[in-house]
Amino acid sequence: MVWAILMAWLVGAREQITEDQARDTVQWVSDSLGIRHDDLLQVAGLIGHPDGSDLTLSQAVEHYGGPMPFVLSMVLLSGGLVATVGDGDPNWLKQFDLTS
Repeated sequence: MVWAILMAWLVGAREQITEDQARDTVQWVSDSLGIRHDDLLQVAGLIGHPDGSDLTLSQAVEHYGGPMPFVLSMVLLSGGLVATVGDGDPNWLKQFDLTS
């Protein structure tokens, strides 16, 4: 369920943010949390980062060394979106929640 929610947030955000906002998000996560920029690009394609990877989900999970590190990268990217695009309001992500 966590995987589905994070994917919905990231892919949903991709439809509303610009490439510059995607770049700013990755840069914020890298600068603020000390995550290597290149490592973030493996998941940044989900939000439309122009330099983001076009790996399949299986390839991305393999790149990160398993499902948990991949999920963590999605959590960090979601937090970066909140910080840079959502004006620090975590409720901003709710607009991308899955509907039943």
